[in-house]
Amino acid sequence: MTNTKSIEDLIEGYANSEDSSFLIPNTTEDFLAVRPSGNPISVKELVGMFNSKDLVAESSSLVKTHKIEIYGDIAYAVFTLNEIFSYKGNQNKDLSTYTCIFKNENGTWKYSWMQRSQGTTDMKTWE
Repeated sequence: MTNTKSIEDLIEGYANSEDSSFLIPNTTEDFLAVRPSGNPISVKELVGMFNSKDLVAESSSLVKTHKIEIYGDIAYAVFTLNEIFSYKGNQNKDLSTYTCIFKNENGTWKYSWMQRSQGTTDMKTWE
């Protein structure tokens, strides 16, 4: 499997995960995610957020992978997801762009950093 294919599989895996079980085995120990608010969160905190009753994920799908660049054991990718979820009873229909850094640890690519935009991505940006 090529490095690009491995990263594409990680992107698809995150986009299509129906619960938080995808995250922990596919992230580095020092993983952080930056939410649209600007606040970073660890993988354990992110899993806790997904597992709380405050957040109810309805659907998530990959709209487009915009870029994957690989430099040795480090890579980055930019992709957009269409996400429907409720947070504290308020439904959100977001088109969010993610910027992620991946590390290759012992031959396995993992998410090391994830930053999510607000849910108002303009897809014309990527034309």
